[in-house]
Amino acid sequence: MSQTLYVYQSLARATREHGVETMFGLMGDANLFMVDSFVRDCGGRFVPAAHEGSSVLMALAYAHVSGRVGVATVTHGPALTNCMTALTEAARAHIPLVILAGDTPVDNPRHLQSIDQRELAKATGAGFEQLRSPATVGKDVARAFYRAQVERRPVVLNMPVEFMLQEVAHDMQVLDVFTAPGGVAQGDILDNAIGMIAAARQPLILAGAGAVGAREQLIKLADRLEAPLATTLKAKGLFTGHPYNIDIFGTLSTPAAYDLIARADCIICFGTALHDFTTDRGKLMKDKRIIQIER
Repeated sequence: MSQTLYVYQSLARATREHGVETMFGLMGDANLFMVDSFVRDCGGRFVPAAHEGSSVLMALAYAHVSGRVGVATVTHGPALTNCMTALTEAARAHIPLVILAGDTPVDNPRHLQSIDQRELAKATGAGFEQLRSPATVGKDVARAFYRAQVERRPVVLNMPVEFMLQEVAHDMQVLDVFTAPGGVAQGDILDNAIGMIAAARQPLILAGAGAVGAREQLIKLADRLEAPLATTLKAKGLFTGHPYNIDIFGTLSTPAAYDLIARADCIICFGTALHDFTTDRGKLMKDKRIIQIER
């Protein structure tokens, strides 16, 4: 059954209906009523920041640790420009975030804080969703969360300030997200990978941020293969305390770890993009067999 609410209340409730318990942000005139409703009416938790970019970075860290969509909120204009570096980081790291960003009134293009927020978001690599009207709040929020999860990047939901005090019939709108793996290795690909691991004399296991939820499984594999365990910088500490742990793989490796990596003949990689810093511009992968498993 639908319920009549103000738009700011509908936005807060729609966010909570997506399982969001914690919101990070900095309040301004375009989002303060929504934040208050999220806490007061929906039982959510708001973590304030001293800078808008910090609120996005906190949401990014929350998403990293929890495996859920991170949510941050800022007001319009300069508030969103302050988020550009953090949004770029989240986009390049493929972190699902929803940024609830206020916007200046649609009918006042000469507003002092009016900027093209769509183009700004696009420049960072983030997605952009427009709150089209008070009547579409539920659908627009649902689409922002859906895109953040499917596209694995931040999505800015643009909220014109003049909508906030308009009344709307609230209906719950949550889109199903298909989260099963997009492809599973089989046939010759799988057989070749198993063969490479079985034939390796000095295999090594490398885990990135995408594998932080598989610690125990990777340790079992390392114990079975008697293989060293290494991580990328973002997954540092994942294998702390295990006797096979050699810590960071890459340009920040210790000299002893770097020598051990150089002697390995097969690197089994989980949840890492293998960029230049991890591979030392390819030097650490030279003359080795590489098996890369993504989530």
